[in-house]
Amino acid sequence: MLPMRAALPLLLLATALSACSPAQAPLAAAKAAEAAPAKAIAWRQGDVDDAFAEAADSGKPVLLYWGAVWCPPCNQLKAGLFKDPAFIALTGKFVPVYLDGDEEGAQAWGERFGVRGYPTLIVLDPQRNELTRAAGGNDAAELTRALTVAAGRRSAIAATLATALATPDRLAAEDWQVLGDYGWEVDANRLAGDRKSQDVLRQLSRSAPDAAQQRRFALLALATAEKPDASPTEVRELLQAVLAQPAEVRRNRELLGYAGAQLVKQASAGPATSNTLGQQLLVALERADAERGDRADDALSRALTEVSLGRQQQPEGALPAALVDRVKQRVAAADAAATDAHARQATISSAVHALRQVGDDAGAESLLLAELKRSEQPYYYMPELAELAVQRGDTAGALEWLKRAYDGAQGPATRVQWGVLYVEGLLKLAPDDAPRIEQATASLIAELEAQPSGYHQRTRQRFERLAGQLKTWSGKHQGAETLARLQQRMQQACGDQVDGACRDWLS
Repeated sequence: MLPMRAALPLLLLATALSACSPAQAPLAAAKAAEAAPAKAIAWRQGDVDDAFAEAADSGKPVLLYWGAVWCPPCNQLKAGLFKDPAFIALTGKFVPVYLDGDEEGAQAWGERFGVRGYPTLIVLDPQRNELTRAAGGNDAAELTRALTVAAGRRSAIAATLATALATPDRLAAEDWQVLGDYGWEVDANRLAGDRKSQDVLRQLSRSAPDAAQQRRFALLALATAEKPDASPTEVRELLQAVLAQPAEVRRNRELLGYAGAQLVKQASAGPATSNTLGQQLLVALERADAERGDRADDALSRALTEVSLGRQQQPEGALPAALVDRVKQRVAAADAAATDAHARQATISSAVHALRQVGDDAGAESLLLAELKRSEQPYYYMPELAELAVQRGDTAGALEWLKRAYDGAQGPATRVQWGVLYVEGLLKLAPDDAPRIEQATASLIAELEAQPSGYHQRTRQRFERLAGQLKTWSGKHQGAETLARLQQRMQQACGDQVDGACRDWLS
């Protein structure tokens, strides 16, 4: 898609062109187009090979954006950063490609580039070497800064990391910055290779030349660790040092938001320490959010962090009434502030989660039901409505919501994802209904059959997850014959696909 250009009044345009000779007219038009600021990102829609061909001709790196229309943080980007004139101008330094997960071949590309989740942004050179990647849900200003640096990079991130681990003194300051900006949380251990990401990050935290960078890597190591292995004192000192520096809080805002409460728990030597450190975290987050505009969605995010901290203080008891009221107020404010479709898709799931965290399932259900009438992807919210139905013992209602979600889902990879949710619901809520389970699974396999070479990445992961659950169900409900028929059906659907994993499903 070509960038939209600022329109000139018709009379002025005609006058300008009439003043040019035939040879001058194309040159003048090209200069005018170049000078006019783009109003939208000139995404190539799924043309990955063509994008790399253009990159080879232009020398620009490729900016690959991996997303989905229903994904909340993807919609946050569309509602904010992707409309920012400065960011739109920045993308002119790249060959930008939007790869929607439901486009033909998208899941195969996702597998090739090791994409873990939506949204992810990857910068690659014309030879397809990865220069860096970033989680699209990160702070817009930090993401812009990281991509600004990446636009001028020519060194593959793997080579930069290898030097950092072997001879760290040889790295320049920008190299360390790129390693710190790298999206380790959406990396799926791709960059670390045979080592665990947290071990690599811990080594980087010892080698980085700057104290703030050292703390950044140490935080990332803690956030990505499967099991915490740092002492409470080490975690507490690290967290207090970061929280004391507003610039570091801003840089680590998203990490502190989703992992902050857990870090407080790891750092605590008792309730008093936990309460003090938790309050320091909330104050630091509030200060950072004020700097980026006191947005309603940020206030809601802080409320969720506060709820997590409250649960740690009173794991079995009720949350303070004042906190519950505060969460409800922030949900209402976020709901009111989200006025366009992208902003609402980015906000409602968090709002529903917040209400459920404080025990307001009725409020969550009302919000979801209202959103079904407004959303362009209403199927996205239906599994949550199914969970609420299960909570009140309405099994039939839950299965109906899951089926409606599957029936309404759009796009091949999305239909598989929501179809798996439906079959999983049947296995859990109607395990004795073998014909219904078989029919729903066969329908899901038919979805795959319509996707030549579609057994990749998220689609493959969900089929593999379902295979494990079907095997468990079969062992408890004498489903061997059902599984044999499904496996045969899957082999037919796989056809000539070269990936043996497809034909071996359920084996």
